[in-house]
Amino acid sequence: MNILVLEDNKEINNILTELLLKKGYTVFPSFNAFDALQDFKNNSIDCILTDLMLPIKSGEEFITEVRKTSNVHIIIISAKVSLEEKLEGLRIGADDYLIKPFSSEEVLIKLENYFNKKRSLDSVKSLNNGEVKFEVGKNKLVINSIDIELTSVEYLMVNLLFEEVNKVLTREQFLDYLYNNELYVYDRVVDTHIKNIRQKVKKVYDKTLIKTVYGLGYMLVGDLDG
Repeated sequence: MNILVLEDNKEINNILTELLLKKGYTVFPSFNAFDALQDFKNNSIDCILTDLMLPIKSGEEFITEVRKTSNVHIIIISAKVSLEEKLEGLRIGADDYLIKPFSSEEVLIKLENYFNKKRSLDSVKSLNNGEVKFEVGKNKLVINSIDIELTSVEYLMVNLLFEEVNKVLTREQFLDYLYNNELYVYDRVVDTHIKNIRQKVKKVYDKTLIKTVYGLGYMLVGDLDG
């Protein structure tokens, strides 16, 4: 697996790079967003670890630029600790957030959880109305033959919704599935990702696909083929 590390602090960058290399990952370390974008364009990257407070071009700008062309898994590693700052990072397209100072175990667990879940998905699921299809392994929904690109966490959430179609999923169930009940993950993270998915769907589909069950959670509305 190829991981791009964007961190302007040389010591932290070196710590992350050495940690990942020891675990068998191929690492592309960058100290500014411009070099990171070049590395990203020139290599097949499976995951990005990025700081937010960077010189010249911010981490937020970097994420926005990456999201124009890719749904690669993005984990923010930042000293910005407020809930609103974390949610804003997710709104612009990040999949996960890790607060500095962090432990090596936290980084490795997040990566292992994501890659293990991604490897476990291997089928195509569709609603029997013929309008909506979820293509597992391709990070996308297809609605009325129109592709809707999903980030990696959106992809995992949609997969869970399809697995439990017409069943209410609580925020706690989403968090357990996505993050294995890691500490310091707020339930509003789920709301932010659901909102992002809905905004993408709304552009091409005027029916309710993901229903809010107030006080409980969310559910995918429809019936699966077969």
